[in-house]
Amino acid sequence: MKTLAFLIILLCTLSFNVLSQNVTEIPLPEEFVTTMDVAGEYPMVRTGYLTDSISDIARFYQQKLGEPLKTNGNNTYRTLFYNYQEHKVRISLYRRSYVTEVGIMVE
Repeated sequence: MKTLAFLIILLCTLSFNVLSQNVTEIPLPEEFVTTMDVAGEYPMVRTGYLTDSISDIARFYQQKLGEPLKTNGNNTYRTLFYNYQEHKVRISLYRRSYVTEVGIMVE
């Protein structure tokens, strides 16, 4: 009986972990360099940078996630707002010194 209870708890825990890991699977461009990754708590945050332009990165996310619910900014900075797997996602892009900094936050 203890073994059965242990197996049920283990399966529930694994199922929860798989679901929470899927939330952090926001697509990343191929050359994305991660500088910070906080995936164990909400809000989940991933930051990094690319040499691509803001327009190219925004186009990548439009192809992968569809049209954003809302967009703010210009060619120096831009923020894209999405709903992904029932979570609010904010993707912030900031162009500086030949690189574009990318911040992804999942609430």
